Amino acid sequence: MRAPLSADDSMFKYHSYGLSAIPAIWLIALVVGFIVTEELPMRTDGEAIYLSRCMSCHQIDGNGIAGVFPPLNGTEWVVGDKGRLIRLMLDGMMGETEVNGVVYGGVMPPWKSFLTDEEVAAVLTYIRGAWDNDGSRVTPNEVALVRKATEGRKRPWSAEELNDSTNLGIPGSFSFLAVPPDTSANR
Repeated sequence: MRAPLSADDSMFKYHSYGLSAIPAIWLIALVVGFIVTEELPMRTDGEAIYLSRCMSCHQIDGNGIAGVFPPLNGTEWVVGDKGRLIRLMLDGMMGETEVNGVVYGGVMPPWKSFLTDEEVAAVLTYIRGAWDNDGSRVTPNEVALVRKATEGRKRPWSAEELNDSTNLGIPGSFSFLAVPPDTSANR
């Protein structure tokens, strides 16, 4: 049986820099950690959200299931007007809609009660840039502006409503120069 450890054992011997260096090492680690955290904030992973929330219907390749779930790949619904896409994501959609020449009649669930503005922006940015899509990024601020403008909405959108010029663009942004203001909160 081995004798209890003593201060003479090698694992307890101090290195040449001694104990005085330990507080300095901890201080450096904390400062570097703070600087890295400040410069590189945690980002929400849009692809991870897509894979966990959207893929079961729209499939891993974004091509959906013909006649059942519409594609997100190569469609104006995704790479077109950001405001329309944000509205669709927040409040869902029901009824018939045509996507790439195929009519779909299902229901897209609303996500506004389940996803933050950052999460909605992340997943929409992901799908607007994934596969064959080349849409611009969606920001959490754009999502917040649409969420605020449509906060009174209690039902899913129809394709007709989403394509109405009053429901295009980002309310409160510079898109008002080209698109009339959002009036969907009054519906």
